[in-house]
Amino acid sequence: MKRIVNLFVLPAARTPGGPPEPAKEFSVEAPTLDQLREATRARLIADGYRVRSISFGPRGLIAYAEERR
Repeated sequence: MKRIVNLFVLPAARTPGGPPEPAKEFSVEAPTLDQLREATRARLIADGYRVRSISFGPRGLIAYAEERR
């Protein structure tokens, strides 16, 4: 299955509690819902983000991450 991920990134200058940037979108693919979440986490870590949360929304996954300093 394939799902769209809406990624909200907190810039390093605004962490720990500032507002995130507008959402970026990308897609992930995996055989199960649990593996979709793990695939999203792996992609974000590979892209250099610190993952705050990943959840399922009505139109795909929603992720919050921090830029690394």
